[in-house]
Amino acid sequence: MRFKRYGRYEFTDTPRKRAAFARKQRLEREAFPLFADQIAAEQIGADEEMKGRREQWDRQTAADRSRRATQWRKARGRLRGYRAPVRSALHAYWQQCRWPADPEYLLTMLHMYDTGRLSLPDTSPTN
Repeated sequence: MRFKRYGRYEFTDTPRKRAAFARKQRLEREAFPLFADQIAAEQIGADEEMKGRREQWDRQTAADRSRRATQWRKARGRLRGYRAPVRSALHAYWQQCRWPADPEYLLTMLHMYDTGRLSLPDTSPTN
């Protein structure tokens, strides 16, 4: 089965991110000059912000990978639900088509077959 791995990317703490964060805080203080001291007292440091961003990045990446794995399981389960000749025809079509090897596209292809928008030789859209 055609499959595209989900890439792994690490959060990188860069000087540009820190400069943007400092600029954001400065603009928040300048927006209300009379309360600048109070706003500055409530603002967190760049190290704490980058730590929070790293943790959020890790949580979001784990959630995205989990969602994608669930979609792959759902798509493969739907594919297994077809009769053998239909399943092999759908599998062959998936292997040779130029769509990205993502679970969303496989699910879309199966939906297209079920609704009659994708016709394969010697098959009918009945399971």
